[in-house]
Amino acid sequence: QHHKTFVKPTPTMKIDDVLEAAKRAKDAGSTRFCMGSAWREVGNKHAFKRVLEMVREINGMGMEVCTTLGMLTPEQAKQLKEAGLTAYNHNLD
Repeated sequence: QHHKTFVKPTPTMKIDDVLEAAKRAKDAGSTRFCMGSAWREVGNKHAFKRVLEMVREINGMGMEVCTTLGMLTPEQAKQLKEAGLTAYNHNLD
């Protein structure tokens, strides 16, 4: 760790809370819902399975879904695509 940001880590949001936020966004006219984490990489995080479920559910609402989760393995990228992800944002620094 070489930066001090004074930002407190927060746990991954609950699936129901994220789906409710996506529903509110859709009801307000949004066609895309983006989710992000401050992970450097997904690695073997258990939370990735929840992210896949969120992507599937939001895609099932008829919305485009994008995420930014840090570095992915090719298998993780494939899993996101299969879950219905339509865009992935990643910093190149």
